Amino acid sequence: MAELQGRGYLIAHCATYLKDKAGKDEWSKIHSQFSPELRQSLASEIKHAGWYPVAQLNEISKHIAASLGKNQDEASRKQFYECGRYCAAEATNTFLKMFLKLLSPALFVKKLPDVFQRDFSQGRLVANLNGNTLTCKYYDLTGFDHCPAYGPGFAAAALESMGKKINDVTLQDWSLSKPSVDGAGFTLIWGD
Repeated sequence: MAELQGRGYLIAHCATYLKDKAGKDEWSKIHSQFSPELRQSLASEIKHAGWYPVAQLNEISKHIAASLGKNQDEASRKQFYECGRYCAAEATNTFLKMFLKLLSPALFVKKLPDVFQRDFSQGRLVANLNGNTLTCKYYDLTGFDHCPAYGPGFAAAALESMGKKINDVTLQDWSLSKPSVDGAGFTLIWGD
């Protein structure tokens, strides 16, 4: 099986989120600990639609959990959620923002698995909608740490663009010690 790949925009935006939240001194320390491959990717212009090893995203995730989340499950969950929201907002251009305002939650949920497949070389997302409750589960993503923790931030950003207010977010089968369990996912509840 080939190494799991993800789109470059994820690496670029997650790194920017970490850099902005960590501050200059902490970022310098973190950056010096990155692998030569990740430092090279960050030093060059990352192609947002290009394919990059998910291992590079995992490096960034490790530092989000350690630096911003203080290696605590709940604090890290919040940071991954906010990072997911940040990535979705940064990746959404003006046209897509207008399109999202016209999109219904039902159509959005129907398209979520396709969006996931567009952004990752393998794995799958199963999304279900029940009223104002979205449940997503991830499968076949061995090696992509914390995907279930980033996911609700992406979904929340899209739903907020549609004018929805997020009321509750829960993760299932995710923790720092088990960052990538088959079938892990999230439930997101919103109101109008």
